[in-house]
Amino acid sequence: MFGRRKKDDNLWKLEYDDSVYKIYDWDKNLTGYFFPNYDINIDEHDDKSLAAHEIEDKLIEQMNKEKRIVKGGNLMLPMVKLQLLDNTEGIHLDYAISSLEESAQRTRIWKQWIQDNHQSFNIIGSSIYTAREDRNILSIVLGIGSDIILGEKELGNNLRPLLNRLHQDELI
Repeated sequence: MFGRRKKDDNLWKLEYDDSVYKIYDWDKNLTGYFFPNYDINIDEHDDKSLAAHEIEDKLIEQMNKEKRIVKGGNLMLPMVKLQLLDNTEGIHLDYAISSLEESAQRTRIWKQWIQDNHQSFNIIGSSIYTAREDRNILSIVLGIGSDIILGEKELGNNLRPLLNRLHQDELI
């Protein structure tokens, strides 16, 4: 119909919070984070009365308000839930093996997806981290090498094709 948006246009919402962009899905669940590469040189700032981190914070805020272009950043998403750590009861050996096998398979799927899609989305690297909130979750960080305009709407428009593909391929 007239004026209707495509289904994928409403899947993702970004929210700027203290130099980082939080990514929410259509149900308002936190899906991931985007950390822009700000590439700041605090020596060029003229207010020497502020501490280095205060100057950096001020410059980052200004860059976001002015919707500046940055050279990429890092997209952090959940990759796999181990379901093995922090159990108060013992874990049955078969359960542990099954969980590890499922996690290894999902990790292989991620690896293949990155190999197949790194050029399309200018993914220049990836790393795995234990999530801070839940040690059972391994997060993947995708290095994005594209020029990106800061701002919730602008960054959302830039990341939408990548997020849609990851969702379509059942990785997020």
